Amino acid sequence: MTNHRFLRKVLRYQKTYGAKATVKRSINEILNRVRRSNGHSYPHNALFDRSALLAKIEHPDIRLVIFDIFDTLITRPLLNPENTKHWIARCINCKHYPERRHAAEISLRDAGNADVSLTGICTEYVRLFGTAEGDAELLQAIEESMELSLAQPLLGMIEMLKMAKQAGKKVVLASDMFLSSEAITRMLNKCNIREYDALYISSEIGMRKSTGELFRYIVENEKIVPEQIVMIGDHPISDQQIPEQLGFHTAALESPMALTKYFPRLNTWIEKVKSTGSSADELVLGNIVRTFFQVQPRQFVLDRASLTQCGRYGIGYAIVGPLLAAFSEWLVEQAHADNIDRLYFLAREGQLMKQIHEILTAGSDTPQSNYLVLSRRAISVAMIRSHDDILAIARTDYQANSLTEFLLRRFGLKLDNTALTALEQRGIWSRKRLVEIQAGRIDNALLAVLDTLSDEIYRRAALEREPMLSYLQQVKLTEGSAALVDVGYAGTIQDRLCDLLERKIQGYYMVTRATAAEVRTRHGVRISGCFGEDLATPDRSPLLRYNVPLEMLMGSDDPQISHYCYQDNQSVIGVYNPLSEAEKASIPLRSELRAGALAFARDYRSMTDSGLGKLRIDPRLVVEIFRDFWEGASEFERAQIMSIASDDHYCGMGIVHFATFLPH
Repeated sequence: MTNHRFLRKVLRYQKTYGAKATVKRSINEILNRVRRSNGHSYPHNALFDRSALLAKIEHPDIRLVIFDIFDTLITRPLLNPENTKHWIARCINCKHYPERRHAAEISLRDAGNADVSLTGICTEYVRLFGTAEGDAELLQAIEESMELSLAQPLLGMIEMLKMAKQAGKKVVLASDMFLSSEAITRMLNKCNIREYDALYISSEIGMRKSTGELFRYIVENEKIVPEQIVMIGDHPISDQQIPEQLGFHTAALESPMALTKYFPRLNTWIEKVKSTGSSADELVLGNIVRTFFQVQPRQFVLDRASLTQCGRYGIGYAIVGPLLAAFSEWLVEQAHADNIDRLYFLAREGQLMKQIHEILTAGSDTPQSNYLVLSRRAISVAMIRSHDDILAIARTDYQANSLTEFLLRRFGLKLDNTALTALEQRGIWSRKRLVEIQAGRIDNALLAVLDTLSDEIYRRAALEREPMLSYLQQVKLTEGSAALVDVGYAGTIQDRLCDLLERKIQGYYMVTRATAAEVRTRHGVRISGCFGEDLATPDRSPLLRYNVPLEMLMGSDDPQISHYCYQDNQSVIGVYNPLSEAEKASIPLRSELRAGALAFARDYRSMTDSGLGKLRIDPRLVVEIFRDFWEGASEFERAQIMSIASDDHYCGMGIVHFATFLPH
């Protein structure tokens, strides 16, 4: 951004929000620039080379492939594997369980057991601490159930296992683990891992990888020589150093969580969540880590300056998905408290909102979800009945653009050359003059234009009103207890609907401006914001400050609705603005963002269905991660999104790209 553009931006902000808010924002902008200028892109090459791994597996001298299990094929999406014990403590309501469980395991090992099983640990637990939390059999069942609930696949390595089988290799799994082979088999089945020939578990065999004894046992049992074996696993001693000493080939991995130490921006969030101990937030970060740092089906460049990895898919998974999942959790509570019958997700950002909400609420007793195809342009023109209505529509901020474009986008009027010449000849409007509206201020020249064209505006409104009412009746917005769901801000569409339908329509939003309070008071309706409500300035929330990028991250491929009209048979159809070539070119890019966001929702739903108890993502966490992503966007992250385009005709900006809004 040039100094001239920066100054213009500052002056616009001051005119709208005042000097104090402008100084605060300018200081933050300068600090963010300094922070970004100090960031550099460092590709990280330590992640396992997929091609090299395949070459090692497929080598003709290799007959047997051994896969480690935990953090190689499956993982628990936790920030520390030992946190499984904290989840169990939460389940049985015993805060002392983690340290007591550890003490019981140490007691068994100190007694000289070659290896310990969960059965033995739980028996020792009861011997040491009694049965207040349940007998040994119950404790074992709870721990096995929790391990199963938390198990998630590492898809890239599972693909490697399948390719090893396809290459004609014998595949066995080996783990130093207290769980039984039966319990581990259930976890493997859950993660769709079934194509292996044998399972070697230390607690059942009585030998461990960490001593080398389990490897010697495998060599003898499989009747093979070490030089014909490749061992694949993440532990630097048990899976790499020891088998190498025994003559095995090895393929060294780093576990997803171990890799995070190379990525400071993400690691900062991991440390924050570790310190708060929030259960749902741990699952959010744990699944992000799993997704970013497992062996990928295709090669991604890992960038140390980035918060996200895996391209647009990763941005959708880590930024958009958690934000909309937290919003959905809040939405369910609000709608239940207000006895809402139907939720209407507003086009077009509402499309992804609705998809994620339905993933998270499928099978639950929640209000019916509907998709409402409306826009400010469509609903505002249809409800015009007075000059005040015309002015209310005109007052929304508008970037400098032509009068013909303004009248078309705001009022549906097509001002031809003859009409424009007539306005110029009457001294009302110069053809070279641009319309620009800031802070709701309309100059006298534009007021005169609107007054001159008011009859045409009324005729246009009358033409669109009945088809609009028919559409709203068709989608049953005129019945029962209904609420709009949208990104938010001022509640404009909700206000117009209340006026047009002469009934109360409630509203649930991600964030709302202070001006939304006027709509709430005038109609006596609910206008609630999940991440911020009635905010006086954009700096009160990054979702408001970066509202256009926020909407673009959730953008739909659908064109914007202009208005409704009747067909010859009197059925109602929508009339849409055509998609530009830039928007069409963005469709495959947006689909990757959406795919990541939907994948997060499915993974999070699998967690909520796994018997982990009630989960609730901290809304502050996902908002601040969004802020960190946007304000600190690395060169790699910028390259993923900068060419994605969307339209903002209503505010005079035409076709906009992420590049327009990315911090410089």
